[in-house]
Order: sequence, then structure tokens, then C-alpha cells
Amino acid sequence: MKPRDPHHKSVAKSLFAAMRLLTARHPAAAGFLSAAMLLLAVPLLSGGCALSESGGRLALEELPGQDARLAGVFVTTEPIEPEPPELELDSRGQIVVKDTGTQKIYGSFTGYDAGAGTVTFPGLNGYGIYCLTAPEDETHEATDAKYNVSDYPFANSHYYFSDQEERVETDLYIRAGRFAKYYFNPVYQQTDGQIYLLAGSGVSSDSFVDGQKFSHGLSESVSRTENGEQDTITLGFTVNIIGSALPQETELLLMDDANRPLERYGEERLEELAAAGETLALPEGTAYLVLRQAIEGKEHDSRRLFDRNAETVEYMVPAEDGYLYFRQLPLAWP
Repeated sequence: MKPRDPHHKSVAKSLFAAMRLLTARHPAAAGFLSAAMLLLAVPLLSGGCALSESGGRLALEELPGQDARLAGVFVTTEPIEPEPPELELDSRGQIVVKDTGTQKIYGSFTGYDAGAGTVTFPGLNGYGIYCLTAPEDETHEATDAKYNVSDYPFANSHYYFSDQEERVETDLYIRAGRFAKYYFNPVYQQTDGQIYLLAGSGVSSDSFVDGQKFSHGLSESVSRTENGEQDTITLGFTVNIIGSALPQETELLLMDDANRPLERYGEERLEELAAAGETLALPEGTAYLVLRQAIEGKEHDSRRLFDRNAETVEYMVPAEDGYLYFRQLPLAWP
């Protein structure tokens, strides 16, 4: 894994641009500004970075305030560039770097149905998993109810809730064998319902191999008061990035009691059924199903059996953006 710093280039460009502007207008400040630039450049060029290879607990001073809680994580393949720092001269002609605070990018909630774009953030492409407090609307009448929603690439999501903690863990499958980088941006929800994210850390790899797993976690502990008593609850999200070989061909065989195929459903037909949201009505005499998939780089096909207890056929398919996700096809047995 290789840590990367998404911020130092844009910050350095802003500082040098400001230097040219200020020295042109105030030649006397050039000497001071040059010294200040040398001091500011040290941490930018010494290898410090905002990315890490493991998740961690948020320190108290890093929390966004008591009016917001950790409500999710938004995964992107590109870093979120910070806003350029504001530079100005004080009354003595000295340069001052103005603290603009942590950049919050506010998002728009688009719906509780699973799928791409549950929450959208302007100018950002990615996918998120969330535990949101529902506002009053025509669909969800109660307030303060928690709703767990995620975008389509996430799979095998598990939710753990108790009086002391609320944790979510989920998998994100990616195509093995190629360069990949991912950034994990924490998402917060304010008490008024607004949702925003902060730039997070990330990880990169020259090649995720089949079955390789990388986990990144975000968590924070907050205090709350109920019935006059104060306690602490831990909120946490963990995303597992998992490399997987690419499925190349899928076929579903409908078998009878004599182990003879009654019917074959090719990949195109299965995709049509899934896209239409249709249930696969199995014909009389169907005893079990066999799902066959050819896997990239593997000599033998993968085969899975589904008996009459199976309510769905689930299998992995590639997406256009390099992710893989599980497609589900409901079954109706005769």
C-alpha cells in the first residue's frame, strides 16, 4: 500500500501565487515573505501526508461539533482538494495565513431506496453507506428514526446496535489485478437534518489480488443525556475493500430430478430479468438450479447449487466503474 497526500500541491501553488502578488504590490515585504515561504514549505515537502493505511478513532479536537454526528462514509477514487488558503498582509506589512476552518461539503438527500446516489455531493463522484435520522416527510412520518441506506456497490452490510454503540460494516468488491486508490470521507448529519462530508484519508495499491482485503474504519465517541443521566455512545463505520477476479460468463441451468437440464438461461436473459425486476417463474419439474460462471484467470468454472429453499439466485457481476456487485434474481418455485 502507498500513502498519498492529496493536498500539498494545491496549497503550495496558492502560497507561491500569493507571494508573487504581494511582492509586486509591496516590495518591502519580499524578504519576510521569502522566509515565511521557507518555513511553510518544510511540512509540505518533507513527506507528511493526509492518507493512512488504516482507519482510526477521531480525536476530540477533530470532531465537527456537538451539533453533528458521524452518519456514514463516502468512498471516492479521487482526493477531495481543499480550498486554497487565504493570505493577507497585516498592518505591519507581514503575511498572515488566514484560518478558513475545515471545509464542509454539503450534500442533498435523494431517497431511501438502495441505489446509486442516496446522497449526492456537488462535484464529487462516489458511493456511500449511511445511518441517517429521517426528517418528517410523506414517506417517513416519525422523526429521529434511524434509516440504514447504501449505494449499489456495497455488499454484505452488517449493522450492530446497542445502548453503547452503533456500528456498520460493509464490503466493496473491486476488480483484481489493476492499480486502485480509494479515499474514505466521513459524512456527518446535523441536528437540523443537513448532511455534509469532510475530506478523509485513503489508500492505494499497485494491484489488489483476488481475495485480498483491506479494511478502513471511522469512529467517534459522543456523550448524550437521557432521563437526566449522561452516557457515551460509539459510532463507527468500516469499509472492506476486497479484490475479486472478474466473472466473464454466467449461465443458469434448471435441472430435474434425473439431473437433466430442463432449460438454460444465458447471461443476456438473466440481465433482462434483473433489469425488469421480474421474478423467475420456474417450470414444473424443476428440482434444483446450477449457476455456472467462468472466472478470469481460472481454469475451472465456478458452480453453485440452489435447492427449493432458495428464494433468490445471487451472483457477482462487473460494473462499468471497476466495481463488482451482487445481482439478485427472485425465484418462484412450482
